[in-house]
Amino acid sequence: MGKKNKFKKDDKEAAAPAPQQRQQQQTAAPAPSTSAAARENTSRLQAGDDGVPATQRPQPRSESQNPQGEWQRPQGGQQRAPQQQQQYRPQQQGGQQRQPGWKQGEQPRNQQGESAGQQGGYQQRGPSSGTQGGSQQGGYQQRGPSSGPQGGGQQGGYQQRGPSSGTQGGSQQGGYQQRGPSSGTQGGSQQGGYQQRGPSSGSQGGGQQGGYQQRGPSSGPQGDYQQRGPSSGPQGDAQGGSQQGGYQQRGPSSGPQGGSQQGGYQQRGPPGQQQGGYQQRGPQGPQQGGYQQRGPQGPQQGGYQQRGPPPGQQGGYQQRGPPPAQQGGYQQRGPPQGQRTQGGALAPLLPQTGNIKRGTIGNAGRVGVNYLDVDISKMPDIAYHYDVTIVPERPKKFYRKAFEVFRAKHLDNGIAAFDGRKSCYSVDKLPNVTGQVEVIDPHGRTVRYTLTIKDTDNSQVELSSLRSYMNDKIYDKPMRALQCLEVVFAVPCHIRSIRAGRSYFKTSDNGERRDLGDGYEALVGLYQSFVLGDRPFVNVDVSHKSFPIAMSMIEYLERYGLQSAITPATTLNNTWRIVPFIKGINVVYEPPKCFGSTPRVYKVNGLSEKPANEQKFELEGEVKTVDQYFRSRNYTLRFPKLQCLHVGPPTKYIYLPIELCRIEEGQALNRKDGTNQVSEMIKFAATSTNERKAKIMDLLRYFDHNSDPVISRFGIHVAGDFITVSTRLLPAPQLEYSKKNFARPFNGSWRMDNLQFLAVKPKSHRWAILHFEGARMHYNKVAELQDLVIQQARYVNVCLEPKADIRSFRDERNLDVHFKDLKDHQYDLVFVILPSRGPTYDIIKQKAELHYGILTQCIKQNNVERRLNGQLVGNILLKVNSKLNGVNHKLKDDPRTMLANVMYLGADVTHPSPDQRDIPSVVGVAASHDMHGGSYNMQYRLQCGGGGGAREEIEDMESIVTEHLRVYQQYQKRYPDHIIYYRDGVSDGQFLKIQNIELKGIYVACTKLGIKPKMCCIIVVKRHHTRFFPEGMPSNPRNNKFNNVEPGTVVDRTIVHPNEMQFFMVSHQSIQGTAKPTRYNVIENTGNLDIDLLQQLTYNLCHMFPRCNRSVSYPAPAYLAHLAAARGRVYINGARLTRSPKEEYQRRLIVPAFLRSNPMYFV
Repeated sequence: MGKKNKFKKDDKEAAAPAPQQRQQQQTAAPAPSTSAAARENTSRLQAGDDGVPATQRPQPRSESQNPQGEWQRPQGGQQRAPQQQQQYRPQQQGGQQRQPGWKQGEQPRNQQGESAGQQGGYQQRGPSSGTQGGSQQGGYQQRGPSSGPQGGGQQGGYQQRGPSSGTQGGSQQGGYQQRGPSSGTQGGSQQGGYQQRGPSSGSQGGGQQGGYQQRGPSSGPQGDYQQRGPSSGPQGDAQGGSQQGGYQQRGPSSGPQGGSQQGGYQQRGPPGQQQGGYQQRGPQGPQQGGYQQRGPQGPQQGGYQQRGPPPGQQGGYQQRGPPPAQQGGYQQRGPPQGQRTQGGALAPLLPQTGNIKRGTIGNAGRVGVNYLDVDISKMPDIAYHYDVTIVPERPKKFYRKAFEVFRAKHLDNGIAAFDGRKSCYSVDKLPNVTGQVEVIDPHGRTVRYTLTIKDTDNSQVELSSLRSYMNDKIYDKPMRALQCLEVVFAVPCHIRSIRAGRSYFKTSDNGERRDLGDGYEALVGLYQSFVLGDRPFVNVDVSHKSFPIAMSMIEYLERYGLQSAITPATTLNNTWRIVPFIKGINVVYEPPKCFGSTPRVYKVNGLSEKPANEQKFELEGEVKTVDQYFRSRNYTLRFPKLQCLHVGPPTKYIYLPIELCRIEEGQALNRKDGTNQVSEMIKFAATSTNERKAKIMDLLRYFDHNSDPVISRFGIHVAGDFITVSTRLLPAPQLEYSKKNFARPFNGSWRMDNLQFLAVKPKSHRWAILHFEGARMHYNKVAELQDLVIQQARYVNVCLEPKADIRSFRDERNLDVHFKDLKDHQYDLVFVILPSRGPTYDIIKQKAELHYGILTQCIKQNNVERRLNGQLVGNILLKVNSKLNGVNHKLKDDPRTMLANVMYLGADVTHPSPDQRDIPSVVGVAASHDMHGGSYNMQYRLQCGGGGGAREEIEDMESIVTEHLRVYQQYQKRYPDHIIYYRDGVSDGQFLKIQNIELKGIYVACTKLGIKPKMCCIIVVKRHHTRFFPEGMPSNPRNNKFNNVEPGTVVDRTIVHPNEMQFFMVSHQSIQGTAKPTRYNVIENTGNLDIDLLQQLTYNLCHMFPRCNRSVSYPAPAYLAHLAAARGRVYINGARLTRSPKEEYQRRLIVPAFLRSNPMYFV
């Protein structure tokens, strides 16, 4: 990101004021103080946040007063003011400890109604009260407020000025220039270097200005970089003075409200009894400013609360504490709409809408989202749902044609939307009727159907719920109305496209396509889905999917299968490339013309064992070859030495000559793409946000929803462009390495230049390198790997012995011998060079971790021979240090996001591909066992759903969490107080199952151990089609050539459900294509953690993935759980699974001693 966290303070916070200093006080201009106590009691911004070194900033001043409220100079000729402490500590009120949302503790507050002086970056000012001015400290300029009927003229840059009280000018002392106030009712004009200010009139509190600012006289707002006209009217006692920062402009203000304020990094002490930790408030009245701070008013407690100015003000990132008698955590309101931030960009209003509190921190912005507004004002309140029964059930592909004929023939052309299976919807009442229809398929065959339409049991669908769900506090989504509109909105797409899931693909002759190789092509389609946010939207996106290319089987063999011309003598000796492609696809069999029959469609099972001139079958008691059969019917095969296609039911033996078959067009296959297809697909689909939007708009014009009669009859109209929403850019955390050195992420990544890992094991580890004899590697390459590993390990402080034991192995059996010997000699780590052909990664991990319990690090032979360099080895050492129980880095301690005694838990379930349903699903769960979420241990399980299908919810969660809690207690000598559970891979409809099964299992495990930790469960959703589209071109094409939003961008308004706690976040830099935001749904929060804490904590954890120095797309616990599940998949690959999942798991237990000694072996 590169931007600093403007909310952070130095590690040295201001000291708490003494109790006697918290009494009612009135402030005056202080004399300079250079005492150590004054310096140490200063709340300072971090060096670099404001561009000024900490050692060059002005030192704070202090003031004191007597009990009568009159100022007295203490001994030593100095004045001391109570300092406002900004440490996070609990505040006892009424005998109870109140905890804000961010952190359990806040600033101490003054006990009376007057404000304490406060020091800020560049500028600070205490409020004016009565006729006494408040103490004030600021960078390069200070001025107390003026009170009374006269305003003082002032001239100079880098100025300091004390307050005026009544008609008497106060004492003043300043750096580079000092000037006392002028008395009288006439304000004198003034000018100065880089600063100008006109007079103030009335009883208004004095103004304050920062560096390089100009303020015009009372005749109007003008000036360079910053302007302000005069203010008039009576000023409030406790409110007041104007404040200005850098490079900002503002017009005049008037009236009894507090004066205008403008500037960056300004702070103001809180009036009244109040305490606030990192609380900020923009002033009242018309104002403009960035990062202005003010403590809250009234007896209140709030941690890092933010609020923009009231209507009529202008300001970016202004913050304010909660109202009196209110406890708030990190709340924020942006400026009103139509106003601009300091940088000139539009600063949108970020209101707290609905019943759920939304996040507040971060820099506000705007971004386009691929959602279309839906005008439902003319939509009827009621629609009717009907059951449609079609006989015979097959073929289903002609159901839509049959329904259209039925609608015209038996429903009087009534407008209805059919889902293609068993339901239809209409806004008109339709009769219950049965009728017969005929349709003609593309090959000229006539298909007859009997259709019956009748009312469902609950036929009325309340479409009006889509207009009221956000107002009536309906927590259950109006699912029936959404389902109805989904069917309606899909009507124009079915006519002109191929459907696959919720996407509709243009055929290759109508749209863009790309040849993926091996007989596949990629088509472009439109994804569409109704979603509920503040109002209903249509989510539209571009989809890419591979389809078999429609061509003859002979052409396929010549172009892809054999890659050579076919002759009558051609045979298919090598079918390893052909069979995986043809198995499961549909082919059209076109009989010879002499047969006099129409084409038919068959599903291919595979190839025949023998070619057509040898493959025999029995027909009417006579055994013939396929070639003989066709000769008997007056057709001679052109390629009799090619195998035939085995089609139809697998138990039957129907053989078709390849030359008479062609691949059917428009087949949406549910199979996993090969490596080549994936690579080509990425090149085709990975486009910038501008190109992606252009594709979507082209598809919307192609389908033209608004002109469809069914959509029009339902009273729906969709907008023609994307909506724009408010965003917030969260600050990236600093990352701590060894010796208190820190790395600051920029644009989602950081460098480890001259940095060493935070924690390494001091022991010198014994290590070895194994390579495969059959790969014929040069020994010099292996020795180069050894030297480079030693060199890079020394840079990052990983302790390895100076020489590795380099060995070669002949085969898998010989690999067992080496692993056993290395384990017996207590080697800590083995590098295994993976050959392109030979023992696989799966075999090596199974032997090392399930049989011998030795730590391995695999590296591909191609990388060793061709890509070996310091960067490659450095990336490998990131994994090696974690496997050796080291910690690469941790988040810099931040009291706003630190939770004491917390265990981070991540879980994921990986399922086999649709054509591998006999393989069980694999559960992976990872849990932290250190204090800062850097060290994890894992558990995996195998499971199947009912009927052998996939099961998403984790059955054995109780035993898994029990083991994780045991490990946590082993390391920390206590059980966690908080469990933050990130659950990956769950769809919206399964949230309730997660609560009822998985969370219940966690609670049971905790109850059996006698603990009650606070639980927060966050669902991590990646399978969605929401994308962010910044407007215009990227400001930095070199680092953002795909024009994506910056890492840390959060959207939690407008497009999220108003009654659910959820948010979208882009936490990573997209290397290719459009960045996919991750959606987070908070479904359990017994600790009432504030949404701002959860958002910042989630973003921070995205920087804790140990494999790379980049921020990843979702938090490390969930990412590591994915790796744990992937490792469980490795353990069952290549094995024949005949037992139940639990029995198969028991046969594949990880060596217990290995799991204890190297819990993070799986990264």
